Amino acid sequence: MNRAFLLILLVLGPALPASAQATLDTTVALPAVTVTATRAPVRLAAAPARVTVLDAEAMTATGAQTVADLLTARSGMFVRRYGEGGLASLSLRGAGASQTLVLLDGHRIANPQLGQLDLSLLPTLLLESVEVMAGPGSPLYGTDALGGVVNLRTLGPGTRRTVRVRGGYGAYGERTGGLLAAGRRGTLSGVALVEYDEAEGDYPYLNKGLFPPQEALREGADRRRLSVYSSMAYTADRGHMRLAAWYNDAERGLPTIGTAQARRERQWDEHFRLWADGERRFAWGTLRLSGLMQEGALRYTNAQLALDETGRTRITSLDAEARTVLGRRWLMAGGLAGGYGQARHPSLLDDATELHGGAFVHATGSFGRLLIYPALRADIYSRQDTSALWGVNPRLGLNVRVLEGPALHLKAGAGRAFRVPTFNDRFWQPGGKPGLQPERGTTFDLGLLLEHRGGLAEVTVFGSRVRDQIVWLPTPAGYYAPDNVQRVRSRGVEASYRWRWPLARRLRLGGSFFYTLTDARDRSDPEARSFDQPVRLVPRHQLKSHLGLRLGPVQVDASGRYTGRRYVTTDGTQFLDPFFLLDGQLRLHHQRRPIEAVLALVVENLMDRRYEVIPANPMPPRHARLQLTLTFH
Repeated sequence: MNRAFLLILLVLGPALPASAQATLDTTVALPAVTVTATRAPVRLAAAPARVTVLDAEAMTATGAQTVADLLTARSGMFVRRYGEGGLASLSLRGAGASQTLVLLDGHRIANPQLGQLDLSLLPTLLLESVEVMAGPGSPLYGTDALGGVVNLRTLGPGTRRTVRVRGGYGAYGERTGGLLAAGRRGTLSGVALVEYDEAEGDYPYLNKGLFPPQEALREGADRRRLSVYSSMAYTADRGHMRLAAWYNDAERGLPTIGTAQARRERQWDEHFRLWADGERRFAWGTLRLSGLMQEGALRYTNAQLALDETGRTRITSLDAEARTVLGRRWLMAGGLAGGYGQARHPSLLDDATELHGGAFVHATGSFGRLLIYPALRADIYSRQDTSALWGVNPRLGLNVRVLEGPALHLKAGAGRAFRVPTFNDRFWQPGGKPGLQPERGTTFDLGLLLEHRGGLAEVTVFGSRVRDQIVWLPTPAGYYAPDNVQRVRSRGVEASYRWRWPLARRLRLGGSFFYTLTDARDRSDPEARSFDQPVRLVPRHQLKSHLGLRLGPVQVDASGRYTGRRYVTTDGTQFLDPFFLLDGQLRLHHQRRPIEAVLALVVENLMDRRYEVIPANPMPPRHARLQLTLTFH
């Protein structure tokens, strides 16, 4: 990666959005607008699908430093953690990481070679909020959105000059530091920040490979991460433009767990992302243009095998969307999308490339208490030496306001989604199959949302089927190869509640819980032992809860998390035990203009549980970190 990209980032200028500046007020605020479920702004209660919005309050209350931490603590997702600081990938409604679309301000950023994203490399410091839409997203966003969509909304234009400094120190050699500068002058505004963190990661764990099991030290698990982000915005009477850039550089060791000889593995991840969007209002409606360019490099070394390989990827995308009002009832929108992807790796067949084009249309119809959300999208993917892959995906969503004050909404939806094979699926040597077909799925859901003063409750039932799912299987030649062989049926229930009680002028109490029941089963081959068995590494039960108390300058937060049994074999004979974790945080606020100070003590795994999210990847015992944040206005 050309280090000169850093110069672009450092000169773009400073600004901080008002919502991010409000993080010191940690009372629960119900999100008013979401765009993930419709591509257009809509109130959360009126959305056609279940949407979870994790804002600045959630990031502060959880102490989450990465997107993986935030989604683990507050969303209905199951985040597969390969140890502290290791790979973190998503599972939503039984779908895997490559079947859950991750967007950055509406732009796809997953690695086109692997088809997924490591959430442990994405810091929360540069985010304004995270939106999670459960259900099929392909009718709006294209490939990969079988289970749902996660949209990372970065810090945007600000309203006042701000400088924020943050530093922290924690167990196992953890050290963090960050600097944010923001400002606005006339029609121009911007924000710039830099964050660095590192850790030795050498926490103790129970080595079950020894007899009897003994405590050992996790070695070779050091990590470091540097993020530099900046954004500039121009606002005029009839429109706005925004340019943003983000450079991320990470290095970490991959520890050997158990009695095996240490392999001395290491991994380097480097990404540069540059994206822009603009919107102009006309007499007939609005026109929005947006685009992204991303370059990435992943280097892996294994000293034991004398292996040193680097894979490089590149993606570009461009979207154009027009919106207009038809009559008194319909808001119509449609547009075109295009993109290019490329991957280079010693194990790929030549340079893998891909061209993509798409067309979409979606609408919102208002008929009294009934809102209708139809959407349709067609995509075509063209890759070298293969036939083109098509995807045509419709969706229909309904929202009915059943009652007023408190407002009760009925939500219903049905849609199709798909996922095209990754570059690894098609071109990895040996094993890749250029002729693989896309995975295709259908989802139905039905829900109730109750919105009352100080609270928001929602219950959703869902069912989905995925066919032609790609699975890598062993071959007689001794290597693995992918094939369209799996069918998965998922069904379940999602229930959540957020509330706040202002007990007195200086006393506030708030909390939340999120329960998910996910029954995902393999329905591929009636003759196989895996038939109708739970899908690997998908917990049937999850419960996440939070309680926060604010008394003047003191804030106390407690978070509990229960994760049920996860099966590790396809025949359902072996599994990881359930676990329950409790985390706590104490924050002290002090304000004396022009300085605001927050001192936070975060303690994770308060009950000192021994647990694994993924087999052979032990998580840390009880540990703490101290963090100081100073804000100058």
